[in-house]
Amino acid sequence: MSNSCSSEQELLPILKHALPTVISYTLPPEKVVQANAEGTRIFARHLSSTLSEKADNDNNNEDDHHGAGDGSRLLVDAYAAADGNIETEEMELFLKRVTASSYAHKSWTDMRRTMVYLRTEVRFYNEIAPLLVESSSTLQKYLPVVHHSDYNLDGLVPEDSPATDAKQPSPFPEESEDEKNAHLKEKGGHILLQSLSPSHGYFQNSPIPLNQAMSCLTAAAELHASAWGNRPLLQTINDRLSSAGGSYQLQFRNPKEIQNMVASWDHFRTQFVSVNSDTTSILEKESVIRLGQRMYDMAEYVSEQLTPLVDDEYATIVHGDYKSMNVFLKSDLSKDADDVDDDASDDGSAIMIDFSCVGIGLGMSDVGMHIVHAVLPTDLKNGGEEQLLDGYILALEGAVNRNNNNMDNGEGTAWTYPRDVAMRHYQLACIDYLRFIMGRFWRIATPESFEKKKGSKNTTLINRNLDSAMAFIEKVDRYLEVFEKEKSERQSD
Repeated sequence: MSNSCSSEQELLPILKHALPTVISYTLPPEKVVQANAEGTRIFARHLSSTLSEKADNDNNNEDDHHGAGDGSRLLVDAYAAADGNIETEEMELFLKRVTASSYAHKSWTDMRRTMVYLRTEVRFYNEIAPLLVESSSTLQKYLPVVHHSDYNLDGLVPEDSPATDAKQPSPFPEESEDEKNAHLKEKGGHILLQSLSPSHGYFQNSPIPLNQAMSCLTAAAELHASAWGNRPLLQTINDRLSSAGGSYQLQFRNPKEIQNMVASWDHFRTQFVSVNSDTTSILEKESVIRLGQRMYDMAEYVSEQLTPLVDDEYATIVHGDYKSMNVFLKSDLSKDADDVDDDASDDGSAIMIDFSCVGIGLGMSDVGMHIVHAVLPTDLKNGGEEQLLDGYILALEGAVNRNNNNMDNGEGTAWTYPRDVAMRHYQLACIDYLRFIMGRFWRIATPESFEKKKGSKNTTLINRNLDSAMAFIEKVDRYLEVFEKEKSERQSD
């Protein structure tokens, strides 16, 4: 076995599900370490596709969930007996792993959220994605190829515990560190995907120009449309994934983020108000000076508006963490473009990954996060933002009508997403995203931290680019005024 990793016995059962006739594998030294997972590229060598098909047929009735069947074993033995003179193929895979012990130092709230993310993503690929693909003739093109995914959270998160149950008590309140580590041992899970590396014609980037952002939003529209108006499917998503999709959904967050909102904003404003008088002049505006308190006062109201029930007219499935680094784009889109061009929405030009925060929500939550996370304010000016929003709405309407087969229902009408409703949802999403960034990241932000992170593609632009941060503050200040008035009027009725 060619292998640069000491955990051979741990990795082999996982590979056997993807490649029952695996002969060898190598692991490049580099790993992808993110907030909630560790990723590893794997080059796996297996018997040729013809022999693999024979092994698959022999294994169809195997009961062993974690190992290769007898047919695969015989073929592997035949390979060994032939001294390697049987044709083999190499496949590049990507393994995403989450181990509970890696988060032993975290608070239970934060650890549980990470474990729930894992459970959600595995359930999405194993249970929900097949249902979505059944309802949409085109969604499959925007999803990755997943060979195997599984988790074991026994004793940590009960199977019937809702994703949003942030108040679930710790399973080890009085355990010693040794007892806690023993409790966490072998808990976690993995997802094994087909690689989408540059050698396969895909890339990731941030920030991205308008044409690339439009491809990402078209993929999101296909996802949203696949469950739109399908109440039974939405109920399943609600029950098995989450009633409130989104990594920054208020129900998921540590309560301290809201409790410290005013202090977080005061810190941020103090740090940046004198950095550049032209760029940061918005921080001197009276309503912006009070932005922390205003966000605190509006947080629950905004979250409620963005958390529909399954029978809501605009409820659908949302990705929940739709930054550009969670989308692989085709290499032919790598050219810069000032405008959204006609080819930006070609089928399969974007493949979405990381469905760990998926659940019920409003599609504009994904749109709002994506635009602010990955598109520079200079590209959003002069109609750029409107192009993206209009392009998304048109893509959504087209996909919903295609899926529902109601482009002509006998009356010559088709489903539409009213622009005023869509813009209301978008504005709420922007406010909600700033609430998350303000409470989670800006409490420790400084000009130095922005400078240090300026090249970090996985970091939202408003936490590493001063122009992006100030432009977003100015926009949310305007949006917030609208909903403060709306909330006041509703309370007075």
